[in-house]
Amino acid sequence: MSNLKEFLALLRPYKKQVFFTILAILIANLLGLAFPWVIKIVIDEILPKKNIFLLNTLAIALILVFILKFYFGYLREYLISLIGENVVCDLRNKLYWHLQRLSVRYIENNPTGKIISGVIGDVESIRNFLFGGVVDFIYSFFNVFFVLVILFILDWRLTLISLLYLPAFGLAFFKFTPRLKKKHEFIRNKYAELTSRLNEVFNGIRIVSGFAKEEYEANEFNFKQKEIFKASMGSHKLGILLWMSSEFVSSLGLVTLIWLGAKAVFSGRISTGTLMAFYSYLGMLFFPIIKMVIINNYYQEAAASLERINKVLTEEPKIKEAKHAISLDSIKGNIKFEDVSFGYDNNKEVLSEINLEVKESEVVALVGKSGAGKTTLLNLLLRFYDTTKGDIFIDGYNLKGLELKSYRSKIAMVLQDDYLFSGTVKENIIYGKLGASKDDIIKVARLANAHQFIMELPDGYDTQIGERGIKLSYGQRQRISIARAILRDPAILILDEATSSVDSETERLIIEQAFEKLMSGRTTLMVAHRLSTITHADKIVFIEGGKIAETGGHFQLLDRKGSYWKMWLEQVRATNCKLQSRSYTLESKDFKTGSLNI
Repeated sequence: MSNLKEFLALLRPYKKQVFFTILAILIANLLGLAFPWVIKIVIDEILPKKNIFLLNTLAIALILVFILKFYFGYLREYLISLIGENVVCDLRNKLYWHLQRLSVRYIENNPTGKIISGVIGDVESIRNFLFGGVVDFIYSFFNVFFVLVILFILDWRLTLISLLYLPAFGLAFFKFTPRLKKKHEFIRNKYAELTSRLNEVFNGIRIVSGFAKEEYEANEFNFKQKEIFKASMGSHKLGILLWMSSEFVSSLGLVTLIWLGAKAVFSGRISTGTLMAFYSYLGMLFFPIIKMVIINNYYQEAAASLERINKVLTEEPKIKEAKHAISLDSIKGNIKFEDVSFGYDNNKEVLSEINLEVKESEVVALVGKSGAGKTTLLNLLLRFYDTTKGDIFIDGYNLKGLELKSYRSKIAMVLQDDYLFSGTVKENIIYGKLGASKDDIIKVARLANAHQFIMELPDGYDTQIGERGIKLSYGQRQRISIARAILRDPAILILDEATSSVDSETERLIIEQAFEKLMSGRTTLMVAHRLSTITHADKIVFIEGGKIAETGGHFQLLDRKGSYWKMWLEQVRATNCKLQSRSYTLESKDFKTGSLNI
């Protein structure tokens, strides 16, 4: 019953259309019941008396009935299509918007395929039910009601006998229905797992191919397919059993009624025309009942889907805005971390008692070993997560009291493997500031050292770059990301390992020059693994074990000979070893070609 209420709630915004749909169904239903009664009149009145006038009148009336039935049938189907499409669109938008409001942790902790399956598969299941199931159910319900009324008018004794078989049918219906629902829920979950795996395999196709795991993935896919096949066949068996049971019951009833109906004609209790009309209406009774059984199958599938959707919709966002959140028109970029601690679970802290102040237009570099908590600190600043203890202040305002949209609109970020969307170069740059002019796009592309390579692409700024920008090199993707960030004109800039994957010296210099333009005049927090890229920072913060171990300028930290100095020494040695190895390789090559005088 609760599921039925939820389906009705989906239709509530379209009450007017629903009313006219039900009216159209009602009229079309009544018009469809006229034909058997016409047969009764033909057999009992027209044929014995050869009444041509009545025959002509009936024929004209029947044509008019069919025309009206066509009109109201068309109106019914059009209205239900209109309602169904609107409901599905509303539901998808509601689900999609809610998913975006949920915390980053929720999206990261749930497989992408499962989320996609909910937005597409579950909503599609509801769509199928709304388009076919609901209309057919209402139509069948009215049909059963009106047919029963007519049957009682024709002969109440035969009608009561025909209803004796319905309890057996109802018993089978209520026995198998819960099992059908469970099976549909299981199948939908397995489809979500399959979608998730497909998404992972295609996103990681280079790894799959590189490790020659095509056969392994094909076997895994086949295994999951067999699970779905087995569950689907179980569902089909139950559905077929219900269908055949209802058909068997109706067949028994029909045999009984043929025998009793013939005896009633022999006794003169009813006419031949009445018996023929009774049989015709009886056929109209059992078919809608059988159809309602089939519709139940769609309903159980849709109900399982709606439960999963509601489970997502009732998930509360972990990051909530204050009731009277402050919307800032502008941000200077003063940041203060005050006794900030954070843990992904209650048992272990990732960051502990962080106290850090970043002044307007200051460049602060966060360094330390992997897992020290550098990126987590940036995630807290973006308010992807909330602090476990302590507070973060922006220009003196508590971050938790700020309106998220207005705050994040003043921030831009460039990540190690920054995300580009499928589409054109222009569309990806303009994502930083929708509605920017062509001149603005070219200007920021030049500042990002991207304009030249963009103009060399087949269609320039209108070149399709593929999913995640797969058609571009890493360096090209990074420069487009930088252009996107510059166009946003942020007050606070976040750089997370933004140059660590660049190997080419020329490429690195081009990108670092672009970063210098991007950082100019902005409060910048940057995470860097390669210390040589952050020597210019106003302040370097060394994080170790979730705590700030050292703070200072590059030369100050070297003089202290602490953790930063040790990491710097390790990287210098590693660089020297690479240079020596490269020099030795060149000398060996020259020796072999005889170019060195030894």
